Amino acid sequence: MTEGASYGTLIRALCERVRGRAFISYKKWIFFGDEMWWVAHPAITAHVFSPVSSKNWFKVNKTQANDAFYMKESAEGKRTALLYTGDDQRWRTARYHLTPYFYNTDFTTLDDKVCAIVKKHIDRLVVEGGGHTELLEFLLLITIDLLCQVLYDSVLSQEDLGVLTHCMAEYIVPGTKYRGDYDGLDCLQYHTKVAVQMTKGAGAGTLAGIIRDCPDMTDKLKEENVAFFLEALTPAFASFWTISNILLITDEKLSDKAKTDATFRQQCIKESLRMYPPVPVLWPREAKCDHTMPNPIYAEGRPKAKRSFLSKMFGSVPFEEQPELKVKKGTKVFVIPTVYHYDDRFWFLPNEFRPERWNKDPGILGDFGENASSAKLNIRKRQSQHPGLLGNMKDTLGSARSMKTMQGKAKEFFADETLRSLIIGKETEEIQAAATYDQILESTDESAADLQKWTFLPFGLGQHTCMGRRLAVAMVDNTVKTFLKNDVMFYKGVVPSLFSRKIWHERVEAVAAVYNFPADPVFVQMKPSSKMKSVYSQSFYHGGK
Repeated sequence: MTEGASYGTLIRALCERVRGRAFISYKKWIFFGDEMWWVAHPAITAHVFSPVSSKNWFKVNKTQANDAFYMKESAEGKRTALLYTGDDQRWRTARYHLTPYFYNTDFTTLDDKVCAIVKKHIDRLVVEGGGHTELLEFLLLITIDLLCQVLYDSVLSQEDLGVLTHCMAEYIVPGTKYRGDYDGLDCLQYHTKVAVQMTKGAGAGTLAGIIRDCPDMTDKLKEENVAFFLEALTPAFASFWTISNILLITDEKLSDKAKTDATFRQQCIKESLRMYPPVPVLWPREAKCDHTMPNPIYAEGRPKAKRSFLSKMFGSVPFEEQPELKVKKGTKVFVIPTVYHYDDRFWFLPNEFRPERWNKDPGILGDFGENASSAKLNIRKRQSQHPGLLGNMKDTLGSARSMKTMQGKAKEFFADETLRSLIIGKETEEIQAAATYDQILESTDESAADLQKWTFLPFGLGQHTCMGRRLAVAMVDNTVKTFLKNDVMFYKGVVPSLFSRKIWHERVEAVAAVYNFPADPVFVQMKPSSKMKSVYSQSFYHGGK
């Protein structure tokens, strides 16, 4: 709390509290009001987001989401674009008409166009700015230009593009004190005006053209939806972290491989999305009715906790000894992607950038193309992502009977007196032993492999998964490839403080309503001189002598 109350500190505090648990909950108004669940176990996430459970849950709209965060929404701030309307008819209408574009279009046909647009901006930067820039600012400019040209079939002047970039940056960071000059309009009004103007001239097959010509949308809904897609800035943030991570690779062969090997580059993008998912929290879901679900951490073989006299008298049962969870109508569920992406119950050394963890499962979008037919196989291939001690244990032990035997012996081991318990204290060691035993039970449970698919969620989950993820990934891949081909490097070869002085959870600042921002700037240079490249490649950082 010394940092002050803010959206960012709230998310960071909740991340630290909920990671490794099933969930934490509280009443909205402390002693009364709906329950708020911040979940950290993939079994609960599966229960909420899987199609079979959709009858019990709905996605809240923007007004309800703001209310859950104790924020009042002004009349000017109300939105009716497809992201903001929950499950209502406006969302269903937009999804019905836009799904064919996002799911059936072959976006590889845009590769040359995307690369040319990115290269145009790099060349301009080299000529006019000496090749030096702040990486995210530059990527926001490029991404907005890509959105204008690909989705709206419109080419803005460099001046107009610069103004629109400032406008969108202001919009996605609502807490900022910055107020740009947009001809007397606020940032929402301005980017809506620009989107509507571009849509008027958009081709019939473009996204903007499809929205403009849709017979089932009102003029107001059309205006809202064309404005919304200018806010789709995931490619900028995903490119930022991927480029930074590749520049941090010290093995020169591997860093060169990211430039030439499309599969390895996909693995770098996928691993960057795991470490730094674009969004700080998924849109909340709310329970439609009272119901129950299995308690994911209940296990019959778990040692019973010691209960106090009062707990026995009032009949309270420890959470881990309750076979079912009771969900009340109105309960709101929140999911923070980083909580799952760094959970060592399901990921091997999650704090490290390891693109090789995806060697057997390089595809970012498991529900498209070749990956779609082998989703279960890909999940099995990821068993090596379990914690180090148990990484290959399931493959080694093989049968469920062997698993039970191993778990039983672990229970005996932790119950024995050890050197640590003698030196540190039996009471303290019992707590740590119980936590370790819990991890073994969860990591070796038969459901662990199936739950793995619910622990990687950079684009959301369920029927509200980001529709534009195929296009976003294509934009990121071509952006990263073009940057690498133009010899991007950290400015003067110095590793930014974001990576040299901060650990993973300090690098991301949830300052926006939609996107995770890097906590510090990262300065890069493009097309460095031969002398600078030589110094950089021979530095200690890159293994030189």
